Amino acid sequence: MSAARRRRVLVGLALALPVAMLGAASAGSVPLPFFGVLGSLLHGTGLGAGAPLPPPSETILWVVRLPRVLLAAVVGGGLAVVGATLQSVFRNPLADSGLLGVGAGAALGAVAAVRLGWAGSTFLALPFAAFAGAMTAVLVLYALSQALGGGTLHELLLTGISVSALAAAGTSMLLVATEEFRVKTVLFWLAGGLDGRGWMHLRIASILILGGGATLLAAARVLDVLSLGDEEAAALGLPVHFARLVLLALAALVAGAATAAAGSIPFVGLVAPHALRPLAGALGRHLLPAAFLAGALLVVLADLATRVISQNVDLPLGSVTAFVGAPYFLLALRQSETRR
Repeated sequence: MSAARRRRVLVGLALALPVAMLGAASAGSVPLPFFGVLGSLLHGTGLGAGAPLPPPSETILWVVRLPRVLLAAVVGGGLAVVGATLQSVFRNPLADSGLLGVGAGAALGAVAAVRLGWAGSTFLALPFAAFAGAMTAVLVLYALSQALGGGTLHELLLTGISVSALAAAGTSMLLVATEEFRVKTVLFWLAGGLDGRGWMHLRIASILILGGGATLLAAARVLDVLSLGDEEAAALGLPVHFARLVLLALAALVAGAATAAAGSIPFVGLVAPHALRPLAGALGRHLLPAAFLAGALLVVLADLATRVISQNVDLPLGSVTAFVGAPYFLLALRQSETRR
């Protein structure tokens, strides 16, 4: 993998993401002019000599569109980094927080917080509950995968299906027991979406997701050593189990925060790093930044699709990413089996 090719990939993604974000901020039930949005952003941030939009359009842009688009980018990038991390930890290119039950566990924690009333009465209860659910799912997954022999493709998939099924069963039980006026909020965590998300959601999610993602990037060398295998990593002096648990905890933190902000959004963590690995290389210091940009781009475009496909109601974001991710996963699984 040449350094020039990696640079081209990163530059291409770095250029495509802001263009997609500007397009997403412009499109919607009330279209805004593309260059008018750019001028308003330059004027509002003091980075250029742009001009603001008319007052109603300014309100739509700064109160509704901009925090939603930024949050989509942060959530998508975070989920992609989690996917790349899990793929290295489990030495499996098809590992993903959704497929391995992490997203389902985070959703269960968030739904429990809504059901028990913590979400409305305690500050930060929702992201912390989602983190607890994600961390529980990760620990269960890790324990079962080790008991089954270390995490081969089929073992990981079967274990992830089991963990997801258990979390989904718990979520269903909470849904049945939830008061009718809270059901819509609970359904949000199952379908995923960014409707009604604002600057406060963006600030809280950014602290956890970007902080956790930056820590994972700093630990890229540890990820690379773990991807060599347990015996090789131990021979190089790495405390394998401790390092793996710390990385899984960080991945759970990022996945939990992403789910707390946007609900369950499947397949982003699989598609982005898996597709970028042949282009950016398998080393963590190269793959993680590329995966973050690709995941951010994917969710920004998916969220844009939820708003422009139907003018009357926002489609579930998780359904859009599943329409893209499920065929990709089946194709990748088929190719993996063919290479055996």
